[in-house]
Amino acid sequence: MIIREANIGKFGKLENQKYQFAPQINVIYGANESGKSTLMQFLKAMLFGLEKTRVRKTLDTYNRYEPWDTPAYFYGSMMFETGQQQFLLERNFYYKEKRVRLVNIRDGEELSVEYGDLDMLLGNVSAAAYENTCCIGQEQLLPGRELGVLLEDERSNLAQTGSGDFQLSKALQELEQKRKNAEKTRKELEQQRLSHIHQLEVNQQVLERDIAGLKAQQEKQSTQQGTVQERVRALQQQMEPVQTAYQTVCRREQELKSAVAQEQLKWEQAEREQWKREQFRREQEEAEALQQKSGKNAGFSPLLLIGVAGLILAPVLRSAMDGFQKIAPALNIICIILILAGLVSAYRKSREKKTADSGQKHRQSVNDSVQNHREQDSRANDRANLQSVEREGRKAALDQQLQRVCQQKSVLEEQLQQLKDQKKSLQLQAARQEGSGDQLQSQIQEKEVELENLTEQVAELQQETLDEQHAREDRDALELAAETMSSLAARMSKTLEHTLDKEMSEILAQITGNVHEQLQVTDGQGIVLAEQLQKRTPEAYSQGTMQQAYFSYRMAAGHMLMKEEPLPFLLDETFANYDEERLRQTLRWLAEQENQIFLFTCRETEMRLLTEEDIPFASIRL
Repeated sequence: MIIREANIGKFGKLENQKYQFAPQINVIYGANESGKSTLMQFLKAMLFGLEKTRVRKTLDTYNRYEPWDTPAYFYGSMMFETGQQQFLLERNFYYKEKRVRLVNIRDGEELSVEYGDLDMLLGNVSAAAYENTCCIGQEQLLPGRELGVLLEDERSNLAQTGSGDFQLSKALQELEQKRKNAEKTRKELEQQRLSHIHQLEVNQQVLERDIAGLKAQQEKQSTQQGTVQERVRALQQQMEPVQTAYQTVCRREQELKSAVAQEQLKWEQAEREQWKREQFRREQEEAEALQQKSGKNAGFSPLLLIGVAGLILAPVLRSAMDGFQKIAPALNIICIILILAGLVSAYRKSREKKTADSGQKHRQSVNDSVQNHREQDSRANDRANLQSVEREGRKAALDQQLQRVCQQKSVLEEQLQQLKDQKKSLQLQAARQEGSGDQLQSQIQEKEVELENLTEQVAELQQETLDEQHAREDRDALELAAETMSSLAARMSKTLEHTLDKEMSEILAQITGNVHEQLQVTDGQGIVLAEQLQKRTPEAYSQGTMQQAYFSYRMAAGHMLMKEEPLPFLLDETFANYDEERLRQTLRWLAEQENQIFLFTCRETEMRLLTEEDIPFASIRL
């Protein structure tokens, strides 16, 4: 790659400047503060961009070269060629309006920096690799720590394509990040599983506590049921004598009621006999009274008397009453009818008297019989009265006994009912306890089944899940991949390490005139000078020798990292501590390289030595 022209709009103190460069060595000469370092930073910024950092305590490159008066006008352009093609690169560095444009000058095609076209033209070299190899500023005479990492990545390029696509450190970082992610996933899954186990164990403890409580409640209830059953049996034993006494009293009551009923039947029978005798006696008395009455009224009829009286009184009434004449005939007829009826009645009674006289004797005999019967009835009545008194006494005694028995029965019924109520209450309580016991047993069985299921789940969760196994396998695979990659890279990088050691040793030997011939890279990604079976770091030597050792290290590393496209060397006061002879040898080595060289210096020594060595160069005075 060759930079042909640089146009600076505004960059640091440089403004509206245009510079053209030679394809090989360019010496930019100027006094202090003339803009040499600014021009070098511009060229580097055009190639790799310029970012504004967020750290306010440090003055970064952006803030250092940002125009003070017009920060928005922070731009420039550059023409370069590579692969026999010329390109125009324009950049606006202002962080609020960042813009970059890359154009192929031959065909006018605009390329995409965003999609990596510029990176491809630069050989996919990173800004860090460039700054630690080809670009050496006044404050960066020693390479940064990144160079060792970059070289390790390059030496670990298993494909050895020189493209720099593979970077061991980045790959290992990615593998480590993936391993951490896999381990994090595994731990999260394990934590979830352990958390689930803990929750299940808590549920187990709760269930065990519930089951223990239910069993204790069941045992207590069983004890209560036993107590209730004992009380029921005790009540049953208490009820048996009461029941027996009650049955005895009931039988006695039935016996007394039967005796009272028999006495009642006897009393009713005696009452019926007494009533019959009284009835017979009354009938006899009525018959005697009728007989006597019949004897006195024989041949006499009241109708005859009324009829005769009516006929006698009719003339008197007719003369005394004016209206009587109208009813006199009818009244006479009635009187005649009454007289006739009275005659008929008198005739009948006369005949009855005769009949009665004829039966007088018979009635006399009957009366005698009746008299005898009355005497017998009187005696029977006396006996009946005596028997009635006896029956009433017996009945009263039976009634008293029955009353006492009924009272006893009532008392026994109350006692028996109380005992039955107590027994029923206890039986209901026992039934409720039995139902509650069944419910408790059902709950215990359900919780035991649930506890068994939880135990099985806990046992299953003690083993890793498939996701955990996969995460662990991924982690192990990533660890193995990193170990394998590191091991293979370590073995394969030995060859490149020897190549690097050889090249930087040759560079240092040429610069120092074979005074120092062996320079090696250490495992700590530093360098040492090996002399007389001893190894010392460059810091153990003079400032100039130290800078020459690191310069050799940078240049050899640059050749390793930039195999596709030789990028320009930007060297700002790099040789200030070199003596004239070693500077001469360094310039000779630079002239042999295919890279474009930019030497920024405030001395004329470099130009004089180049002239003496007949090395072509172009000079720019600032």
